[in-house]
Amino acid sequence: FSRVLEIENESIEDLTWDKEHQAFYITTTKGVTDVLYHYDINSEKLEKMSIPVDTIDQLHVAKSGNLYLLGTRATQPANIYKMTSDQEWEQLTENRVLGVAEEEMVDPEIVSYKSFDGMEIEALLFRAKPEYDNGHTIFWPHGGPQAAERKFFRSMFQCFLNRGYTIFAPNFRGSTGYGSEFFKMVEQDWGHGPRLDCVAGIEWLFANKITNREKLFLVGGSYGGYMALLLHGRHPEYFKAVVDIFGPSDLFTFVNSVPEHWKPVMERWLGDPERDKERFIKDSPVTYLDDMTKPMLVIQGAKDPRVVKEESDQIVEKLREKGRDVEYLVLEDEGHGFSKKENEIKVYQLMLDFLEKHQGE
Repeated sequence: FSRVLEIENESIEDLTWDKEHQAFYITTTKGVTDVLYHYDINSEKLEKMSIPVDTIDQLHVAKSGNLYLLGTRATQPANIYKMTSDQEWEQLTENRVLGVAEEEMVDPEIVSYKSFDGMEIEALLFRAKPEYDNGHTIFWPHGGPQAAERKFFRSMFQCFLNRGYTIFAPNFRGSTGYGSEFFKMVEQDWGHGPRLDCVAGIEWLFANKITNREKLFLVGGSYGGYMALLLHGRHPEYFKAVVDIFGPSDLFTFVNSVPEHWKPVMERWLGDPERDKERFIKDSPVTYLDDMTKPMLVIQGAKDPRVVKEESDQIVEKLREKGRDVEYLVLEDEGHGFSKKENEIKVYQLMLDFLEKHQGE
């Protein structure tokens, strides 16, 4: 016979079998954090376990029966923990940020707001500590799009927080961790619903006096870079300056430039450029070049197979032809992301310099 175990409003990410105790450990995602359950096969009892982290990278049951967990918090990089005999977690590693105490870093608030259609959107609000606060805020649309901003350790965030920037990261429709219906809402709707979720988040920031139009920067990478470009083109009045990190700029060229094994995904994600021509035009950032008036920094990996260099080349070229203020950094030895620590440091410093330069404008 079979049994059906249901956990509502959470996404099951992993099942780990404990043969010794005839039990499953079930890892789920619930919004911005992970949850760990113990499920006893014989008693059919499901118990939620306490965990020492916010996100779980890996769970392992050793032959000895010991349970090990690898996970992170927003203020701590990945560490390994062991479950003790008295059901407590013992930290086995001391992976941390050298020279920076965990107390100096920022643990985000989990907030929510109503979007344009009444849908509830969850977000992370990282408030700069008062002793560092420079009064400016970064709006960060995450990548994916079917991913989410979560309470894991992100060195870029802690770096910017240390320099005084508050950061707001919404999990707009299409984000993971909120159920399959929410997850699918971005499919064939890259530029409408998610964009308006972002706009509602910005208005929430203004209404709650966290920031204003004179002190808001826009930064995003990958799909977040696309969203940064689109928000810049359609809502430039909100931002002081914009940073686009390898974001698609034209859906027509993007859909034809991705790796071959991505092509089936493109049909589901974006649709067909001929059949859906009007929507492709409406949702492509290049459609709104005339309104991209704010200073921009564009960053691109020359070897990026997902968002090819031409996606950034064309937006930079077209904006420079219009006399716009656009800085452009191409990393010749990088793909989709920063695999080399020296490049990561270089990019963060360039971004900080760019934001600081435009604070007073």
